[in-house]
Amino acid sequence: MSNNARRAFFVFVDFVAFNASYLLAFILNASLAASDVEGAAAGASGSVAGSYFKVYLTGFLILIAVKLAAQFVTSVYRIVFEYANLADFKHVALALAAGTFASVTAAALLGIEPALAPRVILFSFIFDVVFVSVSRFLYVSRAAGTEQAADIARSALQKPHPASAKEARRVLFIGSGKATAELIAEIQNTPGKGWKPEIIVDDDKANEGGSLLGVEIASGRREIRLLARRHEIDEIIVAKPSASRRYLAAVLRECVKTRCGISLLPLVYTQAGTEAPHATLADLRKPVISDLLGRDRPRIDHRETAAEIRGRVVLVTGGAGVFGTELCKRILRYKPRRLIALDADEDGLAMLASEFGRLTGETEFRTVVASVRDAETMRRAFAAFRPHLIFHAAELKQIPLAQANPRETFLTNVFGLKMAADLAEEYSAEKFILVSTTRAAEPVSVAAACKRIAEMVIMERNAKSSVKYAACRFPNLIEGRGNVIAVFAKQIAEGRPVTVTDKDVSRSFIAAEEAALLTTEAAALAEGGEIYELGPGETIQIRELAEAMIRLSGALPYEDIDIVTTQLRSGERVLQATPGAERIDPPVADRIWLTEDKSGAKLPHWSVLWNKDPSRIDDAGVIELLRSIFPAYTSRTTGQVIRGVKIENE
Repeated sequence: MSNNARRAFFVFVDFVAFNASYLLAFILNASLAASDVEGAAAGASGSVAGSYFKVYLTGFLILIAVKLAAQFVTSVYRIVFEYANLADFKHVALALAAGTFASVTAAALLGIEPALAPRVILFSFIFDVVFVSVSRFLYVSRAAGTEQAADIARSALQKPHPASAKEARRVLFIGSGKATAELIAEIQNTPGKGWKPEIIVDDDKANEGGSLLGVEIASGRREIRLLARRHEIDEIIVAKPSASRRYLAAVLRECVKTRCGISLLPLVYTQAGTEAPHATLADLRKPVISDLLGRDRPRIDHRETAAEIRGRVVLVTGGAGVFGTELCKRILRYKPRRLIALDADEDGLAMLASEFGRLTGETEFRTVVASVRDAETMRRAFAAFRPHLIFHAAELKQIPLAQANPRETFLTNVFGLKMAADLAEEYSAEKFILVSTTRAAEPVSVAAACKRIAEMVIMERNAKSSVKYAACRFPNLIEGRGNVIAVFAKQIAEGRPVTVTDKDVSRSFIAAEEAALLTTEAAALAEGGEIYELGPGETIQIRELAEAMIRLSGALPYEDIDIVTTQLRSGERVLQATPGAERIDPPVADRIWLTEDKSGAKLPHWSVLWNKDPSRIDDAGVIELLRSIFPAYTSRTTGQVIRGVKIENE
């Protein structure tokens, strides 16, 4: 039942109860008064009731309205009675007493004599307490339709066992639903827990000023910091297991601005009509950085993707990387006939083989240890498996390392890509999907420039081939093994200062799961020649990210762990390229856009790129080539950095 519906229901019930109370009290008073008079006629109750209704509209109806107003003033109708406890029923009794006092005062001021009889006052109050309490008990009993809710109702009526005021950790709850009620009931009936429910925060303003199991409900997650200071909160518990990932991330971004510990219930998505699992304190966990940057899953047409992959042979280069692994997991769900993961990382492939060997079902999973720069091994792999669909995720992407090793980056990101694209055509593949980066839109580093060249190569090849070539760009992966999140996590674990390269630097992040989901969807949509932009991810200032990660670890930034500003490294920019600079609206699917090249960059003649012995390519030659293709972006020395364009949060 919604809050407004519940409130209207109780107002109606109380209106009926107050009417019945006054009528019975009036009749009982008249009967007792008549019994004191010798020879009173029997059955005079009918005439008594008649005299009651004569003054009903001008007397008792007004007093009933006064009592209802008193219930509103004392916030009785804001109590969440699905999980009411003894304190809530005491609150109701006190509110009824206040209503009786207000009605007597009003009767005296308005001269409503029948309502001023002492026995009418006493009996109406007694009947009010009985009728209203019974109605609430019946409501609670009906609301406790499941075993879990019944447990809450029973335990809530027990006397709470508060922890010692000196030892109790004061807790702020986020969410005023069933999960919060279950956790509060457990705390109140667990003497040794040492927690004290202090206040509840809920974004539903209809609940503001109400209470749940005797705990006040405040409104608005943006008030979390203020309420935490005002109530001296020690621990924040996010008890919204059915919330969206985006909502959870927004709440956590407010929570990490406090000095409180943070716990949360894992997100649980239940089907319509099913009961959410019982929440206990044992279910609580500490948030991780992916919670802070979380987003809801995109809306994907899985039937279209499954039709593209089911029963086919799929090859994933770079299959042992963070994204490659997630992409393989996603592809397996669409039941290809065979899935091949190719990578130079033998340990990563061994882990994949161990994990997927028992999950593949009707899919044959194979691994190939090879570098995409190894022409002979790549040819043998294509000849043996003849893939229908290739996802080319193999790359060198760490910007500082790529800046220091331009030759190696070029050989992997460009020559390796060309070799795989050539073999796709030679062995009659159907589609070839290049995994790229949003940095390729305005490349200012060796890694990004090489990725942009790779995109240009497959676009040129698509115009001349029967194979459908396309590319997918997305931002930094949250789970990336060498990204800033991983670096910060290691520094925090070791208790070292966290190093931020610039106070204004910001980045966008996307979960590997979301990136893989969107990439497979884009592969199904591709007709050849497209460059898709996926995401676009969650944008956050890196200093804010560092502060949040320190707080999530249980420490305080600048006190327990310092944050030190160093300087940007070669190839890095403070702010990202303008988001959507090449994006074409509207999106072709949820969080998938087509892009158009606005740079004007052109590939040189094929002979300049390919008719060379790779072993004779050196770092200087690569830098010179990149400058000739991207004069607007790479004419700077490798030691210079780019300030970039400020971006707006989504």
